[in-house]
Amino acid sequence: MAEFHPVRTRSVTTDVINQIADRIRAGELKVGDVLPGERTLATQMDVSRPTVSVAMTRLADAGIITRRPGRNGNSEIVSIWIPDGLIDSPQLDGGELKPDDTFRILEARKTLEPRIAQLAAFRATEQDFTELQESIDLLAANSDNITRAAQAESLFHRIMWRAARNASLQAMMLGLEKELTPIHDMMLRTPEDYTAGIELHTATLAALRRGDPAEIEQEMYRHLGHFESIVADVLRQAPRRQKPDFVVADA
Repeated sequence: MAEFHPVRTRSVTTDVINQIADRIRAGELKVGDVLPGERTLATQMDVSRPTVSVAMTRLADAGIITRRPGRNGNSEIVSIWIPDGLIDSPQLDGGELKPDDTFRILEARKTLEPRIAQLAAFRATEQDFTELQESIDLLAANSDNITRAAQAESLFHRIMWRAARNASLQAMMLGLEKELTPIHDMMLRTPEDYTAGIELHTATLAALRRGDPAEIEQEMYRHLGHFESIVADVLRQAPRRQKPDFVVADA
């Protein structure tokens, strides 16, 4: 298990919770995994052990971990579902996100993610493909639960980014994901949205397995174009900036 990084914010307990929850949302921590002991976590995150203990209590109260008795205080992951309100939602600088800013973020994603998908197809292991399928199965099993479906939808993309084996690109996508969170929460709100997501993820995974770069690009443009169409429909506004063909192609 990769070490957790030192906390550098004032909300130390919240940051401890966010780090663990983020590993779960990325599929890096799964049900049955055992966390390092509280003393080890405190050292890795450069916080006090009581701070870690408070964070573990909140995670246990949320039903995410179960705490084991004993001196080390190791905790086991018992659920991957992060309830609303447990972790901090990204705050928008300057208030409400404007439509032009929304389309700017979507443009950035559409420029980067198809290339990352192509790298993922080249470098992915069979375990990566299995985890991608499992995320689709989770989406299908929870498409009537908007909170869980949103996490399952995000999990697919995070596994794909990780499969590209490029930490710098993965960090870029995680940054974009934070910017996209308010948009994502606003747009994907119905079971029908996630039913469409199941088909798109399934087709994307099939293209990743076949490994043809042109097919992967096509499926990713279709995948991301579907989301853009939902955004444009909700905002009742199409993107204003002109785009080159390699960004706008949807088929």
